[in-house]
Amino acid sequence: MTRSVATFDRAPETLAQLVHQHLGPEVASAGRIVRDIFGRLSFVTDRVPVPAWAALRLAATRALGAYAQSAEYVLVSLAEETEAFQRLIGEPSAAILPDPTTARPVGTRLIDRRLSGDEWLMRPRPIVEPPPRLVFYSVKGGVGRSTGLAIAAADLAQRGCNVLVLDMDLEAPGVGGLLLDHDAMPEFGVADWFAAVAAGADAEALVPDMLGQSAFTSPSAVVDVVPAHGQHPGDYFGKLARVFAPGSAGEGFAGKGFAAKTEVLVQALAQRRSYDAILIDARAGLHESSAGLLLGLGARVLLFGIDTTQTFNDLALLFQAFQQAFAPENDGVDLRAFFRMVHAKAPRELTARQSFIERSWNVWSESLYDDLPPGRDLSADDFVFDLNDADAPHYPLEIIADETFARFDPRHDSEPLGALAYEPFFGTYLAGVRRIIGLAP
Repeated sequence: MTRSVATFDRAPETLAQLVHQHLGPEVASAGRIVRDIFGRLSFVTDRVPVPAWAALRLAATRALGAYAQSAEYVLVSLAEETEAFQRLIGEPSAAILPDPTTARPVGTRLIDRRLSGDEWLMRPRPIVEPPPRLVFYSVKGGVGRSTGLAIAAADLAQRGCNVLVLDMDLEAPGVGGLLLDHDAMPEFGVADWFAAVAAGADAEALVPDMLGQSAFTSPSAVVDVVPAHGQHPGDYFGKLARVFAPGSAGEGFAGKGFAAKTEVLVQALAQRRSYDAILIDARAGLHESSAGLLLGLGARVLLFGIDTTQTFNDLALLFQAFQQAFAPENDGVDLRAFFRMVHAKAPRELTARQSFIERSWNVWSESLYDDLPPGRDLSADDFVFDLNDADAPHYPLEIIADETFARFDPRHDSEPLGALAYEPFFGTYLAGVRRIIGLAP
């Protein structure tokens, strides 16, 4: 008989099963499995140790191998430290772990200690408005996301809307430079604000000098842009290194993560003017800064992608995190209805665009749409959509590929910003953006 090998993925489930077997379901569900930054596990409870602990320690260290804390710490009782245990219970935790042999939940939750990436464990924030916030995100760069944001800002401004644009793609700054020429660049940018926060300096004092006015601004509407860096970037890499540093040397931001800090920044900027919409460009990929913007700002989200296998494979990984974040058993806020796919660089032929719709529906159905038991009729509470339901989250807003917009740079050529120029390629996408932020067609 071959002994099963402990792995990073299976180890928490294995320990949960052992706790359930040795200590019973009540103790298993009341405690927490904690995974340290190296991936080693321990079970923490406020129950007084019992004789069964000795056998459990032995079984756990044998079954988990390198994924177990030392025998002394694989089981920890905080019976004498009620306050510490309650703080532990209150931390964001992963889904209830299943028994690896039956797949049924055993009632134990996992708390994952991470040097980075813990923003993916946050409880989602309910939608915030007014003004509506709209995050532009893609799992892969180079899909025209920033151009899509710029065109959306231009379209909203032409309709008399005041727009705030925030460049949060800090490791590949784009939309700030796209919308502001050098003379319009403000003195400071997002990285300057985060660097001030990290040091405990007066970050609020920077805010008035963080906004530049885009050429889209007119007598009837303003487009304010907050770039990643100011007119003189200075030691940008030094500032960038502090952006994701947890907490702050000052008291005001002590204990705050990236999402909580970003929320303070957005609120401070939004108070400068009455805006009709706040458009936020997020970093591509699965970085924790993306999690903070997708889950922590109470924003609606556009998921940009092109019709490639990589796009949908990466979306499947992203949607696994969403499954956990939105699950009711994790006290999650269900934001599924506030996400919408965007098919970027879509081919002109309608039949050629059907592939993206089908692949999008498949990944949503496998991950985020509800599973209906066989024989049960669909109810109003079920989050399920047909393949060609044009109002469904999986059904994409489409941006038709065009060479003109591949070279789009409004700082030097504003001609493509006329509605007659962009409507044939961005028309359905822009109509969707207007609906999402609650603007009449």
